[in-house]
Amino acid sequence: MKALILTGGKSSRMGQDKAALKIGGVTQLDRILELVRPLTDDIYLSVAHLSEGTSTFNAERSKLNVRLLPDLEPGPGPLGGLEAAFQHDPNSNWLVIACDLPLLKKEDLQALVDHHDGEKDATCFLNPLDDQPEPLCALYSPTAAAKLGAVLEKNQRCARRFLASLERTDLQPTDSRSLLNLNRPEHLVELEQLHESGPVEKEVTVEYFAKLSQEAGVDSEILRTSSATLAGLWEELRLKHHFSLDLPHVKPAVDNEFANWTDLLSSDQTIAFMPPFAGG
Repeated sequence: MKALILTGGKSSRMGQDKAALKIGGVTQLDRILELVRPLTDDIYLSVAHLSEGTSTFNAERSKLNVRLLPDLEPGPGPLGGLEAAFQHDPNSNWLVIACDLPLLKKEDLQALVDHHDGEKDATCFLNPLDDQPEPLCALYSPTAAAKLGAVLEKNQRCARRFLASLERTDLQPTDSRSLLNLNRPEHLVELEQLHESGPVEKEVTVEYFAKLSQEAGVDSEILRTSSATLAGLWEELRLKHHFSLDLPHVKPAVDNEFANWTDLLSSDQTIAFMPPFAGG
């Protein structure tokens, strides 16, 4: 088995290289490498196509005792990394992991290895947000290589749709938050606060409006949470109620005053989440 860590994304929502982000002084890439190294010594970093240039962090990546594996063409999306991996070695199982999974556990990766069936194309987790297969933390068999080639020939680039088309083994992650991506600055603030202060349980009242109340099935609820910020609470509730809206499309308020996503939570607050309202 070989491992491929995906580090070639543009990080447009985060605004900086996610692999280089530090929580507690440890970069996200170093953290993922620590999880992967007990499973295989054959580790590759998926990086952008050479014609796109390299980030300043790429020079540091080359010092990590792992090999860089550039995309075969500019801007191919996540499937471009898997394409380059199978071209490099079409006969290996490839453990593919995004670099921005800060809550992923070693037990999750071990489960992919332990439950992998070489007669099937892939072993993956079902994402708790929507119960769909998660392509960016999965173990792909050599049998997936030809199917990937057929999909890319049709210029189909959706990694999730590709994984859904494969014969696979589906698993549940050890924690519902294991597959949450570090996509936005607000998520980074949440994780930094948790690292500094640890999880502190608090009780809050949460109110939902319009579409959110319909999806939650309630207008309000009393919740015990260990989230540190409003952004962390929102991600927790997205998993619980399978909300269809992401953070940028919701407005938070605390005790009847509009608030920022990075505001800290405290007990006995009333938190309201509001989607866009028709009519302005």
